[in-house]
Amino acid sequence: MLFAGCDWSDRWLDVAVLDRSGALLGETRIVYADSPDPVARYREFLAPLGRRWRATITGIEDVHILFARSLAASGMEVVHVDPTRASRHRAAFGIPKTDRADARLIASMTRAGECRPIVPNSPTAEALRVVAHAHRTAVASRAEALHVLRAALVRIWPAALSAWPASVGGLRNPQARAVLAAAPGPRAAARLDRKRLAALLTAAGRTRTVEGEAERLRQLFCRPVMLLDPRVEDAEAVRIRHLLAALDQAVQRTDALQGELEQRYAAHRYHQLVSRVPGNGTTLGAYLLAEIGDRPVERFGTGRSLAAYAGVAPVTWASGQTVRVAFRRASSTHLRSTLHAVAFSMVTHSPGAQAYYRRRRAAGDAHATALRKLGRKILLCLYYCMASGVPYDDAVAFGYDPAAADAPTLQREAPLDEMEIVRAREMLAAPGATVTATARAFGVSTQTVYRHVLGRPRPR
Repeated sequence: MLFAGCDWSDRWLDVAVLDRSGALLGETRIVYADSPDPVARYREFLAPLGRRWRATITGIEDVHILFARSLAASGMEVVHVDPTRASRHRAAFGIPKTDRADARLIASMTRAGECRPIVPNSPTAEALRVVAHAHRTAVASRAEALHVLRAALVRIWPAALSAWPASVGGLRNPQARAVLAAAPGPRAAARLDRKRLAALLTAAGRTRTVEGEAERLRQLFCRPVMLLDPRVEDAEAVRIRHLLAALDQAVQRTDALQGELEQRYAAHRYHQLVSRVPGNGTTLGAYLLAEIGDRPVERFGTGRSLAAYAGVAPVTWASGQTVRVAFRRASSTHLRSTLHAVAFSMVTHSPGAQAYYRRRRAAGDAHATALRKLGRKILLCLYYCMASGVPYDDAVAFGYDPAAADAPTLQREAPLDEMEIVRAREMLAAPGATVTATARAFGVSTQTVYRHVLGRPRPR
């Protein structure tokens, strides 16, 4: 059996090959510009070195580069060598920092077993991971474009931000983007009549109360506002149009990736398992499976190892009589943030999760700490279900009997207390009072006023 070490760079690969005794059999440098297929060139280099060259174990510090992934896809074994451990070996033995010396060091560490085998996911799971990461990036780009547009509007037209509150999507609302594209400044917006506004809203997809919404926007745009010099306002309008175009592109890219993410998620091996978790929608479920993969037992071995990988297992530091429990930062940031969102959602959808969260808070844990402990419990339950094939059951996961009298139930806090409901009813009894104005006065939605104050659903 042969042991190879590969030191990679942006322009070439340095390779060193050792035999079982540690003797150096050969070295080479594969330049990307001279080798259209570095994997084929690497296999040609190995062929004369041994009869069983196909069983060569190749160690590399970054197993996510294209060469390592393509080499693993060709059927050869690739292992991961920790760069930090390699740096410590280099300093301990006084090895110079050169590409050739690094390749030899990685080969010797591979031969000594100081490496970690790579357990690849199936192509279906790997495809989901790629799409999930692309979706995360698109969501971040959309949020950045939204914030930049909002900052630009604050400079020229702050009143536009209050035209579309967060309850209807804010500036992400297609109607808001359509109106702002037609009138990116206060003077242009004041020139829009009701007919033009109704046409813009209809083109943006609004089908109900179009005339009422157009009249509301017309009255808002006709109010006196602070104005700049017309030439400066025209220049600011040019920038806002370009920012709107960037936001439109970010929204379209996110929506397209959302559809692709749903298809990949539905094709995953553990889709039915993860979709049974209360409060776990398509996006969060896809993010979870993208980081865990479809071979958790082979990759992690135990649920505690998976929890450490996710950053929800604490690190204990002990020296003498001093014991300190610290937050684990060396972890998968994607999986850690996803577990935080899943735990936050489950608190309002799972009776067991809500009861567990309340117990942790009553014990003195902070909000983030309680969510992290809840995320660890969820992750361990998912690992057990994946390893054993047992379907997820919320009652089993949190240890309660749904038929028992003391079984936990979902407790939802009312958006308005008794005194606020009485005040809202008094406001609605006044002449000329509207549900919309009352809801705005208490900072709630009109649906909340209809349901909790008037005691009836909102009319359709």
